[in-house]
Amino acid sequence: MTGTSTELVAQKSFETEASAAVLEVRSLFAQAVEARGVATGSVTEVASGFGIHRKLAWQVAKVAYSADPLVAARQIPTGRSLGVWLDAARAVGVAEALVEQMRAAVERFETLAGTHAADRAELEMLLESCGGSVDPEAAARWREQSFTGNSFTWGARCKVLMATMVLHPSEDRQGWFHLAQVRGLFSFRQLRPGVRWIVNQSVVAHDDAKAVGSVVRRPLDAAAAERHGGVPVLPRFCSSPMPSLARRRSDEGVVQDEFLSGPVGLAGERTLVTGEVIRNLGPAHATPQNTVAHFGSAIRTPAEKLQMDMFVHRSLFAGVERELRVFSDLGSNIAFGEDDALLAPERIVHLGRGVGLAQTPDIPGYTDLARAVFEALGADASEYDLYRVCMAYPPMPSSVMIRHPFPPEPGG
Repeated sequence: MTGTSTELVAQKSFETEASAAVLEVRSLFAQAVEARGVATGSVTEVASGFGIHRKLAWQVAKVAYSADPLVAARQIPTGRSLGVWLDAARAVGVAEALVEQMRAAVERFETLAGTHAADRAELEMLLESCGGSVDPEAAARWREQSFTGNSFTWGARCKVLMATMVLHPSEDRQGWFHLAQVRGLFSFRQLRPGVRWIVNQSVVAHDDAKAVGSVVRRPLDAAAAERHGGVPVLPRFCSSPMPSLARRRSDEGVVQDEFLSGPVGLAGERTLVTGEVIRNLGPAHATPQNTVAHFGSAIRTPAEKLQMDMFVHRSLFAGVERELRVFSDLGSNIAFGEDDALLAPERIVHLGRGVGLAQTPDIPGYTDLARAVFEALGADASEYDLYRVCMAYPPMPSSVMIRHPFPPEPGG
């Protein structure tokens, strides 16, 4: 308990001190910009008004006018760039006193940074983590470094992870719904020999994160699944020849499909697409055991991109507000707690109904795959809303979730 309290105090101290220091810097930068008569603070006007290159002008504008002080802090120019900015301000007639105030304020910020961070990279991490918003480009840049390191450490990588879900009403149990799960690893490669790789993990759990072991799973292509050890492959969309596969079930109720080791590098590049239906997954309304729905994908492979699609029948979950949540799975394979939440600037995009707007440059032929899934389900795609999440270099191990409250039971 003491350690947790100390961490909270330290975090608040950094946020408070950093915000105060940045507010001083941004106020002075704004005064300098306005002293030059730059009306809008646009990058073009700052660059032109002070005779500086656009990158530096962009930094100055961000520092002066960003709504989030900690976002502004990431753009404060240092070293040679700071010197160029101060010289430019002096050259166009900004008062020497104001120029010196800017220099002193930046130096105070740098002193604060040195107190809390070992280097500039660590400072940027602190600012990204503590800010009110996360820059998607910055998040992708940090995660790309993780992707590269994980590829080496684990000995595998893929270009695209695909997770497509179809939520459709049960035809044999009133008020319940089925979940079709289609998973894909596109351009998967081993980077060292002897790697056995989990390609899919799936689990059904209640709000208390306890697995439900009694669900019924049926492959979309039963004959293909029987030929491949129970792994519900969709051969039409897999690479040929089909890689060696195995399906295992853990003691926690997690179902795992695995690649067996194959050739390394481009010579062994593989694509695998699987599809199955979890029948009568649960009621489509709140129950004492389940008040919040989590639909998503476990990230267990270093990947350049995750594409997660959720098709929802128009009769299910009307009016709910969906949000994207990413949870760390370091402590457990089933984690829904806020203590396990990770930063995720990405958002859910509603693409309308049907598969007309399902195309994606990352997965050639994806629309054909989506149509084949609906055909196997005997469902009309035009009755389903499509929600999409795209994430560059998704963190691992984690679970990327679309979350929303279950609506109340009709008439309840």
